[in-house]
Amino acid sequence: MRHLGDSGGACRGGERGDAGLSAFASRWRTVAAPFRVLAVVHNVTSATRMMDVLTALDADPRVQAVLTWTRSSIFTHGVEEFLRGTGRLVLEWEDALGTEFDLAITTSLGGDLHRIKAPLLRIPHGMGYNKFLNRKPETGNRKPVFGLSREWLFHDGRLIPSSIVLSHEEQADRLADDCPDALHAALVAGDPCYDRLLASLPHRARYRRDLGLRAGQRLILISSTWGERSLFGRHPRLPRRLLAELPADGFRVALALHPNVWHGHGPGQVAAWIADARRSGLLVLPPNEGWRAALIASDAVIGDHGSVAYYAAAVGHPVVLDRGGAESVAPDSAVARLLSAATAFDPRRPLTDLLTEAEAGRARTEAVARERVSSRPGRSLELLRREMYRLMGAAEPTRPAPVDTVARPVPLPGPAHPALWVSVNGGPDADGVCIRRHPAAVVDLPGDPDAVGFLMAWDDEPDRRLSDLADLVVCPAPELPQDGGAWCGRVFAHRVGATAAAYYDDEGFVLRTRDGGRAAASVVKAPEGMDPSLPIAVLFHRITHPDGPGVLASGTVQTALIGPDGGRDPLVLSVDAG
Repeated sequence: MRHLGDSGGACRGGERGDAGLSAFASRWRTVAAPFRVLAVVHNVTSATRMMDVLTALDADPRVQAVLTWTRSSIFTHGVEEFLRGTGRLVLEWEDALGTEFDLAITTSLGGDLHRIKAPLLRIPHGMGYNKFLNRKPETGNRKPVFGLSREWLFHDGRLIPSSIVLSHEEQADRLADDCPDALHAALVAGDPCYDRLLASLPHRARYRRDLGLRAGQRLILISSTWGERSLFGRHPRLPRRLLAELPADGFRVALALHPNVWHGHGPGQVAAWIADARRSGLLVLPPNEGWRAALIASDAVIGDHGSVAYYAAAVGHPVVLDRGGAESVAPDSAVARLLSAATAFDPRRPLTDLLTEAEAGRARTEAVARERVSSRPGRSLELLRREMYRLMGAAEPTRPAPVDTVARPVPLPGPAHPALWVSVNGGPDADGVCIRRHPAAVVDLPGDPDAVGFLMAWDDEPDRRLSDLADLVVCPAPELPQDGGAWCGRVFAHRVGATAAAYYDDEGFVLRTRDGGRAAASVVKAPEGMDPSLPIAVLFHRITHPDGPGVLASGTVQTALIGPDGGRDPLVLSVDAG
């Protein structure tokens, strides 16, 4: 779609002043870039999207871009730190309003954008335009759609943006209904975030490795937007519940919260709310970046009416969506359509049932989401750059606009080895055992009354209570603080609950018991991707079961690990006792 907006370049020429910035002062600058670009951010959310679109101006020494912050959003926490971290010059808002630019870009609305002295390119900071939001409380019961309604786009009868970027043609239809006077400024240019996700799909295996996933493990990503009707607002203990219900050997759980959750309550408070889940192995993605790589790496997403779950469905992942915030979404929007099509989150249902239902409906949700995520897939940055240079009145570079893959995920620090409650069905002589391990910090006991259970903790367990109560203490051999035998002796001396200690690597383990027994075991055959600590639990169960031998003995231990679906994976250990 072409539009009839500002032809651009109106601010160039003449003396424009330096606004106190070295880059604009001929006396101090090194590169005399003739085109000035103002990047306007409102909060951390809009700032992260800004970083995506500013790459369209990379490698052009004719352009000097600076950032400014309107301070119009209530979510002020974290913005200054984010801006400093970009390494770009930052101009105070009032100074920015008094300075002429060749182009201004905004990824949100709010503040006195009408006072900017430049053509203004308005880009959404999420997946299109979906939510109702009143600019002024006195608007009463009217429900204007944020970014498409007259009250957000006009000031004193004048259209504020020179170009209004839409990700899909259907948004142009809604703009025509809500604010027809702005339709001439509309530009359908796709979604740069979606394009980066598409570019990153081939790197799924790398992202999974970066997150510490083993072969066969499923990653469940919890995604929540902000507000009391969001998934986290309604179910803040959901991460804990997933970790308690899903076996740790088969699943990992990650959490991606909207930046407004982190910065609206303070990162320290949010960390306090999820502390028990983090101690249990929850992968927590920082607010600025990491969620996109985790989305690519995930096997299913539990989300809400936010953008992340929509992107997940669009790239083909099963989604379970909480509908608590549906009333805040325009009924004719893309997000509303997906909420109706996806498996509804119901806290009364087992999580595994919800995930199974979502998997069965994956083709449907993918089709619904993909239909409206972008009308220009793979071309967003190309089209945005073309519009930027048109508005500046400058010749566009001839090289293609690059579309970068997303950054590797770096979760917030957490324990490498959370203590596990081990529940085993099957006696020592059975031809198969069903072993389920769950994080001890969140598991609710008692569990299966027919199972034998014990507590397994790692040497670096920070929780003194779990450390003292552990029946079995283990340590990866490369992390031993001293000789293996001496370490085992220290375990028995300081941890009164431990009846056995073991150190291990990928090839096998050495296990010692409090009564002096010792066995070196090598793994002869095991399922692909098996956690190397799992065979220790198998042998410990074998010797401590009421019907077991009670002592370590040399020989071959053959059994099968029985999965939730009844599948059987052989496990063979060669044990040398003595």
